[in-house]
Amino acid sequence: MIGLSRGLSLVVAAVYLVIVGLPDPHRSIPQRLGAMLFTAAVLCFPLACIWFGDELGDYVGLLPGPAISKRSPGWLVKACGWFLLLLPVILVWFMYKSSAA
Repeated sequence: MIGLSRGLSLVVAAVYLVIVGLPDPHRSIPQRLGAMLFTAAVLCFPLACIWFGDELGDYVGLLPGPAISKRSPGWLVKACGWFLLLLPVILVWFMYKSSAA
């Protein structure tokens, strides 16, 4: 069974993909498909944080760069995933508010 958080994240990701793939007279079909593939690739990280936040938070070890020496709370990893997933909506909202003023 898929949880509420996972289901909502899939719906948001699907909406992004539909918006990117909408017909546009200035873009060809290969350009739209490329944009959809790029968008899907970008959505992988926030979706992974939301779906596997507890597992990613438990990771301790070496990465390229500084080592991760402590566990992160799973809820925090999931919250950051939601922030990254909703960041385009937040940015569009702020741009709309600033242009309306």
